[in-house]
Amino acid sequence: MLFTLEVLPAEEGDCLLLHWGTPAAPRLAVIDGGPRRIYEQHLRARLDEIADARGGGRLQLDLVMVSHVDTDHIVGIKKLVREVRQQIDAHTPADEQRYHVRRLWHNTFNDILGDGIDQYFRTFTASYQASVNGKPDAAVVDTLAKQLREDGATEDEAADEAWDVGLLLAGHADGRDLRDDHEVLYNANVSSAPNTPIVDAHGRPTLITRLPHPKAVTVDGLKITILGPAKEEIEALQAEFDEYIENKGLTAEAVLAAYADDSVTNLSSIVCMVEFDGKRVLLTGDARGDKVLEGLQAAGFVANGDALAVDILKVPHHGSDRNLAPEFFKQVIADTYVLSGDGKHGNPERDTVNWIVASRAKDDMYTIVITYPVDATDTKREADRALKNARRKPANRIQWEPKTDALDSLLSTFRHQGYAFELVAGAPCSIQLGSDSSA
Repeated sequence: MLFTLEVLPAEEGDCLLLHWGTPAAPRLAVIDGGPRRIYEQHLRARLDEIADARGGGRLQLDLVMVSHVDTDHIVGIKKLVREVRQQIDAHTPADEQRYHVRRLWHNTFNDILGDGIDQYFRTFTASYQASVNGKPDAAVVDTLAKQLREDGATEDEAADEAWDVGLLLAGHADGRDLRDDHEVLYNANVSSAPNTPIVDAHGRPTLITRLPHPKAVTVDGLKITILGPAKEEIEALQAEFDEYIENKGLTAEAVLAAYADDSVTNLSSIVCMVEFDGKRVLLTGDARGDKVLEGLQAAGFVANGDALAVDILKVPHHGSDRNLAPEFFKQVIADTYVLSGDGKHGNPERDTVNWIVASRAKDDMYTIVITYPVDATDTKREADRALKNARRKPANRIQWEPKTDALDSLLSTFRHQGYAFELVAGAPCSIQLGSDSSA
């Protein structure tokens, strides 16, 4: 049987391929596509290699999933689906098309925040919507930072939060474009309706959430249990957003401030347990660790504080210590931990790696995967520290100290102390769980 998670280089984002099935009937899912030019540099080339290994012709993508609409997850998927749409628009014969997208799982901001967000973006100025070289428009960041300071945030807190929310806003247009392009595929009868087979009580495709009880579906033999986002939290978020706009009006300051709630970032990621042939992969997007644990408990995977063993854990939010705590790794024990990030925004964080190792016995055999070489990751992490310092007052700047801040020094300490875990630094990386290898 085939069951392999393939981790591609994705800079600060995620780009994963999941293979399952049998050598005679292989299945393939694309989970997130990374930011900027990851599609051109890595994802498309790898998909073409797989197509060639299967004998050429149009490659069937059984599931394409966007965990959430941050630009570091959605851009590559948007480009992939746009390419398929362009071939359909050009009436390219099916056997000459590059890919066949059978299913798309994708929660747009309209799904998450209701019609108010689309009304907002139709009336917001083009200068605020634009991003520059994959970064938030400075006008967006400055406007939000000003509002956050007026609401009581410190200058440092406002600068950091404004940048994060600016990235989130930049992903909104990508999400709408992806949904519009996929509609062309659906109308051409080459792809299922969005989010199928996740359906509502009337059998219609719906927002992917953890309902009052987590929902398990089967996709071509692959069991997927939806652990998040929580439906009640999304509904509360919609109500809060609508009330905010109604009370304060459709202004840049009002809407940007509404996004400052951490719940927008932390509650929107699709979290799922994927099971095949007795093996388990926990996919977490950028969800908060406590929300992942809530979903696992609701689904019956954990109870009474017992630890859960999985074969692969995709560590939430690229190993950011803002989303995690030591307790998370005490409850979720993995044979392989995947931390996707190149050091931008400080990810993966040194504390997170330390928490993983501290949760395990010294002689435990497991693997930690980071997607770029350690020295290159530390170089970007140090640069990120410098960028944050530039936005802070001199008294609040925190200088980079390799001994206490670098991943390399931490990992070297573990090696000298005789820890048994294996480190894999650099992608692409294939983690084989099945008895057969993937293409």
